[in-house]
Amino acid sequence: MERTTTLLAVCDVLTLKALEALGKYIVRGGRDRIIVLQRGRLPLILAHTIWAPTDGMVDKALRGAWDVVPPIVTLHGCCDVTAEGVVCTLDEYVHDLAVSATPHALEQLAYRFETRLGLPTREAVWT
Repeated sequence: MERTTTLLAVCDVLTLKALEALGKYIVRGGRDRIIVLQRGRLPLILAHTIWAPTDGMVDKALRGAWDVVPPIVTLHGCCDVTAEGVVCTLDEYVHDLAVSATPHALEQLAYRFETRLGLPTREAVWT
């Protein structure tokens, strides 16, 4: 369970960084967007919940976002999951967040890891 929890924590950070990169692409759409975020004291990771990103923006933001996953999974290994499986799960999750204008929630990422990769992560989140 400890390695699963660690993998989930690393992927949580990677998800936040990917959403931050997406937020940077989104606010480039107009100076007023950064002002809206600043006035509301909202982080860039929530920009996709206010302004719908294009598929191109999401693709650009995610380019290279998961490059660190294969070396981590290869070096540390975990729970018989493949790096490709983790990358695919993360990519689908962030795309789904962007399309649905939903903020990231660790519980939702854990659910994806459980249902897509077979990892018992939700218990780690709530204990």
